[in-house]
Amino acid sequence: MNKILLVDDEESIRNMMRMTLELDGYDVETAADGPIAIQKFQEQSPDVVLLDVRIPGMDGVEVLRRIKELNHDAEVIIISGHGDMEMAIECLRMEASNFLTKPVSEEILSLSLKRSLEKVALRRKVKQYTRDLETLVREANVELEKAYQFRENIIEHSPDAIVCIRKGGMIIIFNSAAEKLLGYRKDEVIGVMNIVQIYPPGVARKIMKDLKSNDFGGIDILQKRQVSLVHKHGAELPVYISAAILYENGKEAGSVGIFTDLREKIKLEKQLLRSEKLSSLGKLSAGIAHEINQPLTGVLTFAHLLAKKFKNDESTRKDLEIIVRETTRIRGIVQGILDFAREMPMQKKPRKIEEVLDQTLEIIVHQQRFFGIQLVKEYGANIPEIVFDSNLMEQVFMNIVLNALDAMHGKGRLAIRTRRVDEWVEIEFEDTGLGMPESMLDKIFDPFFTTKDSTEGMGMGLGLAVSYGIVKNHNGDIIVASTEGVGTIFTIRLPLGNN
Repeated sequence: MNKILLVDDEESIRNMMRMTLELDGYDVETAADGPIAIQKFQEQSPDVVLLDVRIPGMDGVEVLRRIKELNHDAEVIIISGHGDMEMAIECLRMEASNFLTKPVSEEILSLSLKRSLEKVALRRKVKQYTRDLETLVREANVELEKAYQFRENIIEHSPDAIVCIRKGGMIIIFNSAAEKLLGYRKDEVIGVMNIVQIYPPGVARKIMKDLKSNDFGGIDILQKRQVSLVHKHGAELPVYISAAILYENGKEAGSVGIFTDLREKIKLEKQLLRSEKLSSLGKLSAGIAHEINQPLTGVLTFAHLLAKKFKNDESTRKDLEIIVRETTRIRGIVQGILDFAREMPMQKKPRKIEEVLDQTLEIIVHQQRFFGIQLVKEYGANIPEIVFDSNLMEQVFMNIVLNALDAMHGKGRLAIRTRRVDEWVEIEFEDTGLGMPESMLDKIFDPFFTTKDSTEGMGMGLGLAVSYGIVKNHNGDIIVASTEGVGTIFTIRLPLGNN
């Protein structure tokens, strides 16, 4: 049974969360303040700490710092009722496992605990793998056959990349996870490549120097540190490395490195920052839009009245029509901002995703902008119903399709595909439009970021930001890939289970 330490100064919250967690099968210990939390952490070594930021005695950030000093690998999930972006970033820099804002849904809490416990189990395995590898090298001459078998069963099935080298740098072990991470086949690496070839220039030399010092976990040991590896095709990959020098008969025989891919962690950090940005901008935008709306309505009303009054005065009437037209455009922009900021309860029901796609396309295909576009529908077979808000998801589909049409300028091919991948349904939109540079891909879901011409009141940059929020509220994800001059692919992933 996994042990959880719950730290919160509010007794009602502690009792409620404790009861919920115990019903989920966890062994729960609680603490009402920082000093007690640190004492219980030292005494009981919980698997995960759920830590409220605002607690008496010392704040949650200080408790996090002390826990990390006691155990750098401790899994600590920060919970805050304030949603402070700067605090979230600070906690993530101190390697908190996650930063959740109150009220925390049971689904989000359960998912965060599951990920943290998976990392706890993984670390235990990695430590065992490292010890076993050292044993294998020391006993290689005695139990060579057993060592090969052990390598196949343990090293090959490790979720982390494991690379072992002889003294001098020649690679002799390169497991399947390393193949997946770096893009090389074993026969391209083992006995052929030197370890320096998978690092950026100078990094391998520095790692070996640090391994032989006493400043990074002890002589012959390098504790978890972030470095970059070089993929076969040249891209740099962020990873954590843990390494050790291996000995045989008292002499240095080589070294082993275990690499954990950090791309998913970095992606989650970006998603957290984006979600915080969306929330903050939504509140700010709503306030500004409400303030603008009232005087705007007055301007529009009196402009209409004056237009009627001067209907026989051609020059004045035209001027007033311009005022009405431009004020109406401003009101449309304000309404778009209010739509972005508004949080409406979702109406989720089981439906076939293909039905909603066809319903969306039926609205668009007869418009002039669709003329000249080849539409290809490739729906997967036997995709079950999923639970979602069809009106909101139609808004997402509509936005992506209209963006694709804008990118193709009346000529090209739009392919829409559905498929089941494990416990997910994926909806893919592939266009042959202008595409986007890689530098733009991280920005397209940001509010008010747009590449469209806004002179006619279009292209406010809220469509994809709203779509991103809708999909995230369905516990899904939007992935975008694009190549300039070739086209863009948007992929929406929605869970099969009840949301």
